Amino acid sequence: MKIAFVTGGGDCAGINSAIARAICHGETKYKNTYIGVKKVFEGLAADDVENYVIELDSTNALKIFDTPSTILGSSRFAPFSEKNRSWAPDKMLNNLKKLGVDAIIATGGNDTVSTALGVHEINFPVIAIPKSIDNDISGTDWMLGAHTAIDYAVKSFKSTSVSAETHARISVNEVMGRKAGWLAFFAGTGSGADIILVPEKKFSLTALVQRVKELNDKKGYVNIVVSEGINFNQSDPLFQQAVADNAADNILKAMLTEQPEIDPHGNMKLGGAGVIIQRFLALGLGVGLSRVRQSNIGFALRGLPPNAFDINLGQRFGRTAVNLLRENKSGLMVGIRGMEIVTVPMRDALPQYTLEAMNEDELKDLGVFF
Repeated sequence: MKIAFVTGGGDCAGINSAIARAICHGETKYKNTYIGVKKVFEGLAADDVENYVIELDSTNALKIFDTPSTILGSSRFAPFSEKNRSWAPDKMLNNLKKLGVDAIIATGGNDTVSTALGVHEINFPVIAIPKSIDNDISGTDWMLGAHTAIDYAVKSFKSTSVSAETHARISVNEVMGRKAGWLAFFAGTGSGADIILVPEKKFSLTALVQRVKELNDKKGYVNIVVSEGINFNQSDPLFQQAVADNAADNILKAMLTEQPEIDPHGNMKLGGAGVIIQRFLALGLGVGLSRVRQSNIGFALRGLPPNAFDINLGQRFGRTAVNLLRENKSGLMVGIRGMEIVTVPMRDALPQYTLEAMNEDELKDLGVFF
């Protein structure tokens, strides 16, 4: 069997670990051969698909199993979108036939799994491996990259916490998290954050300012962790003040009223939530920006070398994906529940896995503000 690897969406730790183990396991047990296709489905739909192909074997695997990011690059190309579905799926099938590929292992998040489901539905064998620092796919406790990102974020935010205490400041730290706040939650609780803001929970800006003031008056500094995907109540008095014609902070006003970019999968491109919270706090507290410091380590969490957990998880996922293809299975995503590697129909994996799964009292007690 000849298997092609593709890696879509945002890069993260553990992807190369999955590829490496799949290669070694398949070569040894099944005599499989492998290629990688650069730029995922964009590469598979290219006129010159041969230029996107990397030959892979166990020699490659030994060099990449603990390396960061993905050796295959990525792309947001959506072959089943309204714009591309009239030509891209057929082009991919023709290219896969030209390359002699029998099956695909696709590593990615929600959009990649959704596209892999489309590939399965046009009758080409495919198994998905979940990866995302957001940890937001259903059917698995963990996705590749999340553990490594949390470890780094905790260390980083602990550092900003110490600095905030030293200089008697308010510290705002932004991480990724479009619709799910797992990364902010774990990074916040792990670093001792006072306040954690997540996409799942609406909050009052006025109440947030009051809470920050109370904490600052009590201990002299405040540490806040913010998900990029937090939502703002536009009827909040502080929001209305910030977008008024006579608004004092023109940068904040511009950020709140600008038209967001949209990616090929229809997702809003995010970033800047930490800056917005920083400026709201300065406005609401009546202090200068130097009293409210902001950092954003979002992309720094993607290109990290995998920790031991993600190396192990990647290898377990890669091994299982190869076994499933040899059993003539398709349309499944591998996952982990507890310590057991499981399989999940791709369609069942697509609903967002969010903090709504947790008890609200527990979230509040651990610092999530709403």
